[in-house]
Amino acid sequence: MSHLQILTIVIFFSVSFIKISTVGSRSAKFLNKIEEFDDWMHSFKPNLKFRAGTAKAEDSAYWYNSAQAELGVKLTEKRIEKEAKNIIFFLGDGMSLPTVTAARILKGQLEGLPFGEEAKLNFEKFPNIGLSKTYCSDSQVADSACSATAYLSGTKANIATIGLTPAVSFRDCVGQMNTTNHAHSILSWAQAAGKSTGVITTTRITHASPAGTYAHISDRDFENDQMIRSAGENPDSCADIAEQLILNDPGKNINVILGGGRRELTPKTVLDPESKQTGRRSDGKNLISTWKDLKKKSKGKYVTNRDQLLAINASEVDFLLGLFAYDHMDYVMDADAVADPSLPEMTKVAIDILSKNSKGFFLFIEGGRIDHAHHSTKAQKALVETISMDAAVATAVDMTSEDSTLIVVTADHAHVMNINGYPQRGNPILGFAGISDVDELPYTTLSYANGPGYKHPEDNGERYDLTNDNLEHPEYMQMTGVPLQSETHGGDDVVIYSRGPFAHLLTGVQQQSFIPHVMGYAACIGPGKKYCNN
Repeated sequence: MSHLQILTIVIFFSVSFIKISTVGSRSAKFLNKIEEFDDWMHSFKPNLKFRAGTAKAEDSAYWYNSAQAELGVKLTEKRIEKEAKNIIFFLGDGMSLPTVTAARILKGQLEGLPFGEEAKLNFEKFPNIGLSKTYCSDSQVADSACSATAYLSGTKANIATIGLTPAVSFRDCVGQMNTTNHAHSILSWAQAAGKSTGVITTTRITHASPAGTYAHISDRDFENDQMIRSAGENPDSCADIAEQLILNDPGKNINVILGGGRRELTPKTVLDPESKQTGRRSDGKNLISTWKDLKKKSKGKYVTNRDQLLAINASEVDFLLGLFAYDHMDYVMDADAVADPSLPEMTKVAIDILSKNSKGFFLFIEGGRIDHAHHSTKAQKALVETISMDAAVATAVDMTSEDSTLIVVTADHAHVMNINGYPQRGNPILGFAGISDVDELPYTTLSYANGPGYKHPEDNGERYDLTNDNLEHPEYMQMTGVPLQSETHGGDDVVIYSRGPFAHLLTGVQQQSFIPHVMGYAACIGPGKKYCNN
């Protein structure tokens, strides 16, 4: 609603109120004015000509029968109250509820369903859902660092810090190195219990979310020693994220590490084999070479492309490091399907290797580029990344037993993309929602509250006309309300989807930091309450 519309409404009600106050007999007219305003506010009744010829929708018998069938399924569901041998944790970075809804519709439309809205993502089939409150210890809206500490280590933390208690503030290197301030992740709990562990991401392996499994850092950008130096700190007394991954507990003991970000592990003297760019480290350390040296006697394998990954014989590999990009891995829509492994493919290889441990495993899997696409207001890419992660969920479901494996799917924070207007059923989710009744120009179903997709007004002051925009182009940036170089996160609660042992505990509205406590309880790991002790 424009400022002019808001001002008009305020004036309208103010004038009406003055009239009703001075002339009581006119109260009936005032009530009529309210009814007129209500009709205008809800002016979404369909245009019969516009709706004519659309696909025939389901009749009432369909909805009644499908609801009864779903009720029958829910009535037969049983709680699984036994120890979880394995835990698989899926993190859709920035996967807000509107992202899930829009991805579901896009998936249905890509699959050729009559409308698209009737589709279902794989994780939406899970029997349990809850809501997670994502705010940080010191911030109303979370970033991926403090939220990672919450959903992995069980405590809220300060924004931009990872694996540290709220006692440590941003860039407090002294506090970072004090082990009493370390918040240990469920991955470290799993290792302490003798389980195998794995971390998969489509971002740099040292990025905020995956780093939450193994790092303790006061600035999420301290991915290499040079970043610490640039901040005026001493990397000799403030270990960077990449170094913690390769040299410290629990990073050095992770069995499967897959993602991007070779640049953070290699020195400036080393040229990347793919991008031909130099590494980012100024300390001369080649942490990839270090990892290979450390794993020579431990069935270690280093891979850099899809063919090498898929050629792995799980029985011959106990430790796997796969870095498939100099920086982040490519978006699904941009990736070379021959050279770059997909998230489902990485998931399968990881589970094959980790399943060899009779004590079970913990596996973290992140669809990390959902978030990056949203920051660029490229909604189509964000939705395709979501669909790709959902396919990885299907792989995990197929390869494990619900009886012994707790699978959790959630997000770290929301984004400010919204689904708006009154588009008809089956309308392309990436298309126009309708025509404004103020300026008679089109607007899209998906838009953002802020971000780089802002469309500057024309020279005459009128709103930018989207009519000739190619809305289906992968690089198209959705319209936004406020111009920003990067779209922001949203403070909404996010959904927790779960199945398996004690998944029913992940229901209701919970603090994000509650999640690992439930996982630890179910798997009998960590410092808190355990099912095995009851």
